[in-house]
Order: sequence, then C-alpha cells, then structure tokens
Amino acid sequence: MRNRMLLWRRNSLKKRLILYFMVIIVIMSALNVYPYYTISVLMSRMSSTFELNVELNQLNNTLEQLNHAYENYLETKHSKNLDDYYRYSHDLGVQANAIQIDNSSMDNVLVMKDIRNMISNYLNETDAAVSARRARMVEAYIFHYEESVKIRQYIVEYIQKLNNTMFFQNTDRYTSVRKSIQLVQTLNIGVISSIFALTIVLILWFTYRITKPIFELSKAADEITHGNFNVPRVLVTSNDEIGIMAEAFNRMTASIREYINEINEKVVLERRLQEKEMENLIIKANLREAELHALQAQINPHFLFNTLNAGAQLAMMEGADRACSFMENAAELFRYNMRNLDKPVTIGDEVRNVENYMHLLNERFADKIEFIMEREESILYLKIPCMILQPIVENAFIHGISDMEDKGKISLSARESDGCAVISIKDNGKGMSAEKASEIMSGIKVEETETGNQHGGHTNGIGLNNVQSRLKIFYSREAILKIYSEPGQGTEVVLHIPIEAGTQF
Repeated sequence: MRNRMLLWRRNSLKKRLILYFMVIIVIMSALNVYPYYTISVLMSRMSSTFELNVELNQLNNTLEQLNHAYENYLETKHSKNLDDYYRYSHDLGVQANAIQIDNSSMDNVLVMKDIRNMISNYLNETDAAVSARRARMVEAYIFHYEESVKIRQYIVEYIQKLNNTMFFQNTDRYTSVRKSIQLVQTLNIGVISSIFALTIVLILWFTYRITKPIFELSKAADEITHGNFNVPRVLVTSNDEIGIMAEAFNRMTASIREYINEINEKVVLERRLQEKEMENLIIKANLREAELHALQAQINPHFLFNTLNAGAQLAMMEGADRACSFMENAAELFRYNMRNLDKPVTIGDEVRNVENYMHLLNERFADKIEFIMEREESILYLKIPCMILQPIVENAFIHGISDMEDKGKISLSARESDGCAVISIKDNGKGMSAEKASEIMSGIKVEETETGNQHGGHTNGIGLNNVQSRLKIFYSREAILKIYSEPGQGTEVVLHIPIEAGTQF
C-alpha cells in the first residue's frame, strides 16, 4: 500500500492517463448536458403553448355542448336538457378559470381576460333566459336568448383569435428551437473534431514516450539473452512507471553480473570440493569394510533374547525362582531396548521398563538402591517417545549414586498437574553444578560417562542430550525437560508432557 502511494505521488503514467481521460469525459459530458438542457427548456415552452391550444379547444367544445343543451331546453323544456345545461355551465366556468397565459405576452393575457368576462356574461344571460322560459315569460327569455347568442359568437371569435395567435407563436418558437439545435450541433461537431485531433496528438505523444524507453529496454534484454551481460545502463529520464522499470532493469543487470561472478568463484570451489570428496569416498569405503567386519563379529540380539528366555525357563524348572525372575526381567528389558526409537509408547510402558531395570540393579548390587514409585493411573495411557525414562534413571544411578558408600535412593513420580503429565526422577546422589546442568540442557558438552564407556551398568548408550532432542522433535516444543541440581544435594529431572499433545499420537 505504501509503495502504491509513493508511486501515485510521483509523476506516474497511470495518473497522467487518468487525468487525460477525466478531462475528455468532463468535456464530452458538458457537451451532452448543454444541448439537452437547451432543448428541454425550449420544448417545455412549446409544450406549454400546445397545452394552451388544447385547453382552448376543450373550452370551445364545452361551449358548444352548453349551447346545444341550452337551446334544446328552451325548445322542449326537458329536464335532462336542463341537467346537461347546468353541468356544462359549471364545466365551462371551471375550464375558463383554469387556463393560465404566460405573462411574456400581455396581448394574450388581455384576450384571455376578455374571454373569461364574456363567458361570465354569457352564463348570466343564459341563466336569465332559462329562468324566463321556466316562468313562461316569452319576451324576456327571447331577449336574453338573443343576447346570449351574440356573446357566444364573440367568445368563439376570441377563442379562435387566441388559438391563431398561439399557433404563430409556436411556429416562431419552433424556428428558434431549430436554429438553437443547429447551433448546438455545429458547436458539438467543432468540439468533437478538436477533441479528436487532440486525442490523436496525445496518443502519438504518449506512444512515443512509452515505446522509446521500452525499445531501449528490449534491446538491452535481447543482448542479455545472447550472453552479453556487460550492456550499458538504460537511461530513462521520465519519472513514471517506465523510469521505475528501467531502474529495476539496471539493478537486475548488475545483480546478474555479480551472480555470474559468484558462480564462477563457486565453480572453482566446487572443483576443489570434488577432489576432497573423492578422498572422503576412499576413506568411507575403508570404514564400511571395517564396519562389515565388526558386524560379523556381533552377537545376534534376537539370539541373545531367546537365550535369556531359555535360561529363565530352565531356572524355573530347577526351582531357582530368584534367578528365573532376574533372567525374565533382563529379557524383558532387552526386548524393550530392541524397539524402534521412532515409534511412540505409553507412559505405562516406560514405567514398566524402569521397574525391570531397577529390579536388575537391585539384584546386581544386593539391594544397595532404594527405588520409590508413585504414579497416577489417569496419565499412563499418554504417548511419549520410546526409551525416555530408563536413560534418565540410568544416568541417576551412574552419575548420581553409583559411587556412594551409603544406600542410594531413586524416586519416580508420575502425576497430572495443570494440563500436563509431570514426571519427576530424583536421586540423593552427588548432584552437579549449574554450569554442568546448563551444558547438558544445551547439548554443548556430553561426558564420556554418559555414553556408557566407563560404567558397566550402562545398558543403552542413550544420554540426556539425546532424550531432550527427541522430546523437542516429538512434541514440537521447547522446555519439555528441566534439571534441578546442586552439588551434594542430588539431582531431579522433571518432564512436563502436555496431555493434549500426548493424546494426538
């Protein structure tokens, strides 16, 4: 959004095109609005004039209908004719008062005023004639009838006169409107022609301004496609999108040249690395051969597991229960160690493996170790990586209490707290310093004793660094394992296993 605003503030090509088209649209709109407005005004005036002609004709028709009903009643004295007479009399008065004449022509206003007065006099005479006829006053109704006939003739003449006057005025207005329309058309043609010529000039100018730098850019790009990366900078003086594109192209060309130089340097380094790799391949081949000989000398783990099972069965048959229990626990521990480390197990499986391991230690060291177990059944189903707890217990024995003269103590606690399965493995051994604990947690330094090279009691060769790494990978979290220790105060390793994560595997 910010780049768009900066581009808009610059003299961009987009802004100029928008302004140009906006000007054209405004001019064309004005040209369309002006004739429309002018013609609307003139047509409104003509329409009002024609409406006045229609009203005058309706007034004349009502006058004829009134006169017809009036004369019929005087002849027949029929009540229907009398009703028609009164109805047309009312309509005639209403229509005469409803006609409005434009004040621009005072003669027409005066004529219409005379027509209204004559209609009023006419209605008075007809009413007097009707009243005299109903009273059988023959001389009176003949007098009023003759007066009404004269007035009606004047009314008809004035209506015709006003109609003729309005007709000639309409003709003049039509001529004026026609001339105005012709003038507007001529003006429109002139402006449209000017805009057309201006548009052609602007198109040619914009086309030249756009195509010239684009041609330079395409020429330089063609040189690059043919392998010539030493093309000169494309110079574009315009401060718009074309200029930005030219600057970007120049930067890209410079970056390509730098990249090619880096590639050439890398080619030299790769040649040297290939020579080193050939030497390493020879060394690896020798190592593989040595590993093959070492593997051939190893005892088959499954054969050893089966042998322990056979020994346990034999001890059971001979009644050596303690030896049988020892061999069974050793076989179970060995079988568990043969599992794939990449397959998860439950906390319960890990706890049982620790129990087997502690049984062997107690048998071996004549109950020199006190092992305390506390666990909550609700968390034993949670999934954790294989071989997590036994290496920690093993390190507690080897590095914590193996050299103690007094009886050592190892406690394992598994409980639920704050949405986590908290597993604590604590010993009362010699402990360690904070620096040592930090080294183990960070994985910077791993003691030789942690790999099982110094103590014969080490059975798996898996250290705390390995355990911590697998926990982080398994749960995709940090701070799963924590170490609390002080010299001479023992060591406690605490695991915080998220219950939600432990149920997803």
